[in-house]
Amino acid sequence: MIDKEIALEALCTLCNANVTSVQRQGSQAAYLRSAQSAPPKQLLVKKFIPTVLDADDTCEVSQCNFVCLQDLLGGVRPRAGFRRVNQVDIGAVKDKNHIIDENEFFDPRFDYDFTNLRDTETYYRGGEVYERPCGWQRFALRVLNDYDGNAWLGTQYRSTQSVPGEWPVSYHGTSKKGADGIIEDHYKPGPGQVYGRGIYSTPYIREAIPYAKTFTSQKNGKKYRVILQNRINPQYRQKYNNDKYWLIPIPHGTCDEEEEKMVERAIRPYGLLLQEV
Repeated sequence: MIDKEIALEALCTLCNANVTSVQRQGSQAAYLRSAQSAPPKQLLVKKFIPTVLDADDTCEVSQCNFVCLQDLLGGVRPRAGFRRVNQVDIGAVKDKNHIIDENEFFDPRFDYDFTNLRDTETYYRGGEVYERPCGWQRFALRVLNDYDGNAWLGTQYRSTQSVPGEWPVSYHGTSKKGADGIIEDHYKPGPGQVYGRGIYSTPYIREAIPYAKTFTSQKNGKKYRVILQNRINPQYRQKYNNDKYWLIPIPHGTCDEEEEKMVERAIRPYGLLLQEV
C-alpha cells in the first residue's frame, strides 16, 4: 500500500511546488513561520485544477506533453530526435509552497486500491464506458457535499451501470496553456476537425499513462506515476480523435475568476491515482 506521505509528494509533482499539510507541520502557523522561500498558499480541492494548470507553465514534463499532444492531434509521426520527459524532480522546487489540511483535502472513506484488480465486466459512468484504473491506488479527494449537490458523483453503492445525473469519468491529460501553442502555431485542422483552447483529458487510463508525471519519492526512493481522476460535465465537453480525447473549451480572453467558474462547472477532480513504476 502507498501511504499518505507519498500522496503529498504526488501533489508536489502535479503542482510543481512544495506541498505539506497542517497535520505534518503541527500547525499552519508553525509552517508559515518556518517557510524559507515564498509564503505557502492553501491548496483547496476546488482550486486544484487551476493550480495544476498554472503549474504546467513552469514544468518541463508539461511542455513535453504539449508537443506530444500536438503531434497526436495533428496526425503526424513524432518528430525526429524528440526525447519524451516524464520525470519531475520534486527536490528541485524552491519558489512555490502550498499547504493542505488533510482532513479537508482527502476523504479516506472513498480510497480504493485497484492495484490487483482486473475487470471482467464493462462499467459505465454518466452514460459512458468507465475504464477503471486497474493497477492503481486511489486517494479520494473530499468533494462530497462541496458542490451543488452530489448527483454528478453518482451513488455511494455502485454497480456496473450509470445512475441518472452523474458525470462520466476522465483522466487528466494536458491543459489550455499547451493547447494555445498546439492549436494556433502548429496544427491546421482538416475538414470537420476543430480543436480548441481548453483542458484536455481522456476517458481511457491507458491513453493518460504516456502523459503521466513521474517522481522519485524522497521518503523511500521508489518511483511513482500520478494521474488525476475527474468527473466531466457532458454539457461542456467536446469529443475528438475517435472520442479518445475530451476538451473543456476555455475561450481566449477569459479572466481568471470566470475561468475558475468554468472549470468548476465542467471538470471536477475526485481522485489522486498513484502507481509504482
